[in-house]
Amino acid sequence: MKKRLLTLFLGVFFLSIQVMAQQKTITGKVTSVEDGLPIPGASVKIKGTNAGTQTNTDGTYTISANQGDVIQFIFLGMKTYEVTVGTSTTINANLNSDSQALGEVVVTALGIKKEKRALGYSVSDLGADELMKNKNTNVVNSLVGKVPGVNITQFGGSAGAGASITIRGGNSTSEGRQNQPLFVVDGIIYDNSTSSTGNTGTDGLSRSNTTYSNRVMDINPEDIENLSVLKGAAAAALYGSRAADGVIIITTKRGSEGATSVNYSTRLSTSWANKLPEVQTEFGVGSYSTNGVFDDANSYTSWGKKLTSANTIYDNIGTFFQNAGVFDNNINVSGGSKNGTFFLSASNFDQSGIVPNTGYNKTTFRLNGQQKYGKLTLDANIAYSVADMDRTLTTAGLYGGGGVGSMGALYNWPTIFDIKNYINIDGSQYRPYAATLDLQSDMDNPYWIINQNELTSKTKRITGGISGNYTVAKWWDLTARLGYDQHTTDDYTYIAPGSAVAPLYQNGRLSKNDVDYSFLTTTLMSNFHKKFGDFETHLMLGATSENTETLSQNHWGYGFVTAGTISLNNIANTSKFFTDRTVQRRLFGAYGEAGVSYKSFAYLTVTGRNDWSSTLPSSNR
Repeated sequence: MKKRLLTLFLGVFFLSIQVMAQQKTITGKVTSVEDGLPIPGASVKIKGTNAGTQTNTDGTYTISANQGDVIQFIFLGMKTYEVTVGTSTTINANLNSDSQALGEVVVTALGIKKEKRALGYSVSDLGADELMKNKNTNVVNSLVGKVPGVNITQFGGSAGAGASITIRGGNSTSEGRQNQPLFVVDGIIYDNSTSSTGNTGTDGLSRSNTTYSNRVMDINPEDIENLSVLKGAAAAALYGSRAADGVIIITTKRGSEGATSVNYSTRLSTSWANKLPEVQTEFGVGSYSTNGVFDDANSYTSWGKKLTSANTIYDNIGTFFQNAGVFDNNINVSGGSKNGTFFLSASNFDQSGIVPNTGYNKTTFRLNGQQKYGKLTLDANIAYSVADMDRTLTTAGLYGGGGVGSMGALYNWPTIFDIKNYINIDGSQYRPYAATLDLQSDMDNPYWIINQNELTSKTKRITGGISGNYTVAKWWDLTARLGYDQHTTDDYTYIAPGSAVAPLYQNGRLSKNDVDYSFLTTTLMSNFHKKFGDFETHLMLGATSENTETLSQNHWGYGFVTAGTISLNNIANTSKFFTDRTVQRRLFGAYGEAGVSYKSFAYLTVTGRNDWSSTLPSSNR
């Protein structure tokens, strides 16, 4: 028995040695036939298996293979080269250009990929490398100077400030129309609104006197693989009238076949105000009227009597601003096999503003996955983000209630008053003219505004989608997609008691505003594509349904009953106000596209879409 076991063990042992002896290490170099230069990043894989590697920066590679295996050399724009492993351990590959693969492919409406020369409209396509050259937490700002006909306008220089984008100018002068393009992320329409949750009559909030973000800032720029800008009506026809101002299509990163990779990056930067307004330091407070009468009583203007050496001059503007910083961290894990891939990322962007006590902090998570089951390919993605913003009123206060913003007060503050002296021992505001000027007519110290008042905004967002593509035949495939986008913004505004506002609000004011947005969409498409001799034809038919709901709530009040308790419950019912509004919209659209091309140089395409919207009268839907 022992002898038979020993014989069996030796047989398996020698079989293992034989198998191991057949497998060997293959090395070589991959170059281009045209110029002989090495090709870095080319895929080198064993045909029919998951084993593979990539060439180094000098085009060299190393891979383990058995004699008789077929090694494939693959690179975009080149013809795939195959060679059978023989007795040699060195295999070099010279790749030829593939003229068919060299046609530049761009992502167009509904995520359809087409050769750029086949399009009858302008498309600008940017890859991840180009977007990251001047990385900005707001991907809109990364387009500055890179896309012809695109205008970017930043809302301001504050931490977390958004930006607007227009393509080839605005199409409407309507006050409620923002003239911004439609954003589509991984095939799902992505809300990029800039909502001013409050109003100048309840909490002083408006786009002109504080900081707001546009919602595409919720995307981590590091997650973007490609961005396409579609210009003109023909480009956006498949999306209907909403795309009259153009379309920006964003495709996020996916995993790739091969070993799992982990990437981490961190960035630290700082900024400061290097140019400040010039301030005259020759004259003190006061001014002369048109009839020549001088008045310096309770004055914050600085055109009074000439200052002497006895006067102390303070650099209020220079000492007010601080050095700002950005701490940006990103990590992603990706990988996959022949039939499935994944991409997982997380990021945190922490920015402090040059105005004290202002800042912006954003945390994002994303998971993208793909799985193939024969003729069926499933794609799924989900993203979550949280953005917190600390801001301040920069210019005006409450409409009809007085008050001023921190910047308005800073630039008007006399240089003979020390701006840092803003609070008394009892916690009340120090006022240079407290004995002679009533509170309503006075002006808040900028340090009082940024330290005692509080303005915050918090946005939580979750987006996701799942899609399936089934190849019915070589010339026919079906695509179905389900998408969801939901975000909630909570804005908080607190004006401290003792502020220089109307008597009605001098005992404090509080406002809480909530906006909840949700969007659900379904899409079904059928694509036919057939070649007849020198002619290539395609026909796409599809339908989509959308359900949009926006809930807005505003709670505000004034006059705290008990000092030090900041709550709406600490305000009398007669001084509290509540408004609520819900907007619902449903839309169903049907669309189609038909085209024919001849020898890949002459193209004819016809596109159409019709929408039925719940916002229209029944007779016109």
